[in-house]
Amino acid sequence: LSRTARTDSRVGLQNLTSQVALELLRRKEDVVAASTSGQNFKDESKAQREFNKMSIRERSKFQRETVSNYGGVDYSTGEMKRANDYSPKATVAVVTLVMLIEGDSTSKTLSKRVNSIRDVEDALSRVAADSKADKCLRGAEILWTPEERDETLTMRDVLAD
Repeated sequence: LSRTARTDSRVGLQNLTSQVALELLRRKEDVVAASTSGQNFKDESKAQREFNKMSIRERSKFQRETVSNYGGVDYSTGEMKRANDYSPKATVAVVTLVMLIEGDSTSKTLSKRVNSIRDVEDALSRVAADSKADKCLRGAEILWTPEERDETLTMRDVLAD
């Protein structure tokens, strides 16, 4: 998805964000942990600053970003490996979505504590739907690790970080 997304338009970013949430919903049986948070701001510039702060905080957790597509420009640092250049191994993944979205319904849903797979479904469904609503999605960062097909991540790695 990240290699073909059209992030140079609002519609492209809406589609990518919604599609990622939908793909995660389709893999809900593989979810081992989840967390959500949401805030509501009356001041648009405060909301933008908080989005930027959260985005930087989450992006700084990664040693590098091998896939980086912003505004339709590919800022990727790594080479894309060919499918036959690796041997598949079991791995876990960590996926983070940071969104700047207008409206109360998303922040109310994401402000609730995640206690069950049903809560995960509710949150991801809300993200998938609300990110495509008119012009509500103002910004999104979609982060995941591992990024490269030959990289693996264990639960021990996740717990250590």
